[in-house]
Formats: sequence, C-alpha cells, structure tokens
Amino acid sequence: MKIENAADHFSSSYGEARQKFLAAGVAARADIVSFKNPAAGPGGEELLTDLALLGPRDSKTVLVLISGTHGVEGFAGSAVQTGLMREGIALNLKEDSSILMIHAINPYGFAHIRRVDENNVDLNRNFLDHSKPHPRNPAYDALADFIAPLSVLTLSRIAVWPRLLWTKATGRAKELQQAISGGQYSHPEGLFYGGRSETWSNSTLRAIVHKYLSRAQRVVVIDLHTGLGAYGDYEIILQQAEESPTYQRAIAIWGSEKVRTTFNGDSDQGAGETDDHSFSAELLGPIKLAFENLLPKAEVTAVTVDFGTSSAIKVFLSMRDENWLHHHGNPSTTRGKRIKAALRRAFCP
Repeated sequence: MKIENAADHFSSSYGEARQKFLAAGVAARADIVSFKNPAAGPGGEELLTDLALLGPRDSKTVLVLISGTHGVEGFAGSAVQTGLMREGIALNLKEDSSILMIHAINPYGFAHIRRVDENNVDLNRNFLDHSKPHPRNPAYDALADFIAPLSVLTLSRIAVWPRLLWTKATGRAKELQQAISGGQYSHPEGLFYGGRSETWSNSTLRAIVHKYLSRAQRVVVIDLHTGLGAYGDYEIILQQAEESPTYQRAIAIWGSEKVRTTFNGDSDQGAGETDDHSFSAELLGPIKLAFENLLPKAEVTAVTVDFGTSSAIKVFLSMRDENWLHHHGNPSTTRGKRIKAALRRAFCP
C-alpha cells in the first residue's frame, strides 16, 4: 500500500468506512454480498457485514482478509482492505486464486465504538464448542471487580496504577495478561467475555466459510487487529507450536522476523519472553483456529496480524472505562463521548 495515500483509506465512522469499502469493491469488479446484523447503529441505521470477492468463486487458493472482529479495531482493518482494492490488488491475482474480503464481521462493535458485539461478547473468544462445559478462568474470577469495576471515577483510576506497575515490576505481567485477556465465560458484563452460545457474527462467518471456501484446497487467513505491542510495530500471530506445519508455512510466506506464536506447550517461558513468542495471551476460542476446524480438508494457514498503537496499560484502561460506560454510564454525555474517543484513539490513533 502506498504510504502517501494511506490516510485517504481511513474513515471517521463505520458508515463512512462501509461506503469506502463498497465503492472500492465495485471499482475492483468484486462480487459484493451483505449480511444484516439484528442490532441497529447509534442512529438506528442498519448494520451489515459485507463481502467483496475478487477472483473466481471456486478458486483452489483463497486469501481471506477480515476486519472488525473487535469492532473498533475495524477502523484500521477496513482501511487496509479498502486501500488494497483501490490500489489494484485484484490485478495481481494468480491463476485459480481469489481474495475474499470480509468487512466488519462485528459491525455492532465497529459502529458503536466497542470491541465486543451486541451481547457484550468478544467474538475472538466465541469459537469453541458451546455444547461442552465452558472453560473456567479462576484467575480472572479473582480479579473480576478490578477488571470491570462499578466505578471508574478518578480515585478508582489512580488506584489501578500501583497494582499494574507492581505486577509489571515483579515479572508477573504475562501472568496477569493471560488471566485478563485469555478469555472468560462466567462474567457477562466483564471484559473478554466469550459468551455461552454461538453469536450472530460467529454464525455468519461459518456460513461464509461454507459457501465460499468449501472447495478451496489452500486457504490463508489474515484477521486484522490493533492494540498489541509498541506503536507502529506489528506481529503475525499463530497459536500453534513452532514445529507445526502451520507455523512453518507462515514462516515460508512472511519470513521469520515478525511471525510469533502464543503456544507455550510444556515450556515455562511465557508469550513474549522469547523471540518466537507473541506478546498476545493464548486465547480461548479464537477465529484463526476456527478456520482449521471448519476446513479440515484444506491446507489452512490462519493468523492474526496485530498492529501496536499504545501502551498495554493505556489500552486496558480505555477498554475498562468503555465497558463501565456501556453498563453503568451514558455515552451521550460529555464524559461518555470522551471515553468513546479514548477507546478509539487507543486502537486507531
């Protein structure tokens, strides 16, 4: 993507991002399909997940680009998708290859400036078997009131800092991160709640995979995210062991410099503690693992690409404040607008 034109691909709202994406798709002669979300936008407008298919529908090799898994992170992901189509990615397709753009898979979060969906579910923790007992996260349980407090007044916010800084200073930052962000299924109003059933976005993605990828033999999935790592840096994240075929394929595609894994196996080294481990927690029910389960006959290489935007503490506090606002505050107040703006700035500066 041309750096000098990059700002033109970004938008100030979900609606603007959607219009830019659709216009770019039409100009690129993509096949466009839309899926209506049951919820409404902040102004009562329709919310939709849109597809743009570049190339034949029955291609053996398909690249999938997903934006908006975490709602507000869609501002950056949408810009990547729109920019690639505007700048002619379809002109470089090899024979028997296609690109499937999935725009705003969580349109509610995108439109309402939230990471989660219309049921406060983190979509990237929802892809597991809900017919079985849900995983327990006792470490999150112990911190639940700290993670999602009833008040985020100035005094409450000040009290957070010593605890976070002490955790970091004593070398327990990864332990805390895993407890908070790995996923939990017991606190519906908390952060990183994976839900107790399949969400609309989950069902929609499954339908898309069945319809557009069931005949593919080789599938590469890039789920676009922001908010992890140093500003301007990025990671290509897997959840498989370094010796796995999937990890080795990722190295072959992107090289070894930025490819990381959250898989710890029997090692006592946490994520981010070696050159090959991601700063991300090891997630329960992520999208990237769902593709392997949904396409058992295909060679699937599914990754998260996460771009750094701010410090981990600032990102966490912005999420904590916005979660409080949704459940206990009023988004239309001056304070509410300030909290929403801070969340957006944390994930798309």
